[in-house]
Amino acid sequence: MKKKSLLLTVLAAGLTGLVLTSTPQPIKAAGVYRTVKSQTANNTAFHWNGTSTEAYLWSYNLTQKKHHLTNYPKTTWYANRVLKMTNGTKTGIFYYVTNQSGNTYGYVWQGYLTKGSASESSSRNETTTNSNTNWTTKDNPDGIPHPTKEELNNLKGADDDQYDSTVTYYQDLPIMRSFTGTSYNRKLNDAAQGKLDNDFGSVTRHEWGDKLQQIKYLTVSTRPTQQQIQELVDGKLTFENFVLSDLKKQGIGLNQYKGWQIGMYSNPIYKKNNFLSGNGIYIIALLAPQYQ
Repeated sequence: MKKKSLLLTVLAAGLTGLVLTSTPQPIKAAGVYRTVKSQTANNTAFHWNGTSTEAYLWSYNLTQKKHHLTNYPKTTWYANRVLKMTNGTKTGIFYYVTNQSGNTYGYVWQGYLTKGSASESSSRNETTTNSNTNWTTKDNPDGIPHPTKEELNNLKGADDDQYDSTVTYYQDLPIMRSFTGTSYNRKLNDAAQGKLDNDFGSVTRHEWGDKLQQIKYLTVSTRPTQQQIQELVDGKLTFENFVLSDLKKQGIGLNQYKGWQIGMYSNPIYKKNNFLSGNGIYIIALLAPQYQ
């Protein structure tokens, strides 16, 4: 009876934000998980807290990634149930969540969510920062810095999964084009994302097989300062200039990769997403001609 009471206390703490232990460590799903205990969460509102790019919604037994939470910075998630789950080695508290329409759902570790709606979080961010709003227009409601007409046209009607990947593609494109003599390979974007997340998914492993070990990666030399992140969001510092300056600082020549294939992954930068701590982090993936 005491064990049952303790579990309910832990589950309730997940909903109230109480801290029962030291800072929890992210749980990476590995193997089939099963539910030990669960209780109703009464559709409590949460939003992704931006603390990790490794945050996903998973299938019911945590064996398959369904949605990357970095693609849903503006989404409010409603927790239907809170569950204690284990794979026999690791045990953690997870929420079963859905978006407002109910068409996107899955299981997510509690440490990746913060209680409250995404709109409340956005309002807090906008009142605590001095972001330049000049980029925000009717056609660019999220304030994407330095957008092209093509980008804005492609973003019209894009769902949450497509929106951030489109923003990322256009902010990475001029950087990839700066590498003389390279050719774009979309699959290298997936490899770059896996490297950044330190977790290559089954699709990426299947795409590349043994060649995954032959990919060369270039990444940011020093984590961006809060000032640099703010300047990127404001558009005072372009992402292209930030990355190219960082590559130059590392002594990386843009004409050293002729004949190589290139792909890239970074976090989407725009005003309403400026709480994302990973802004400015990038991974460039390159594949030499002999492995193509």
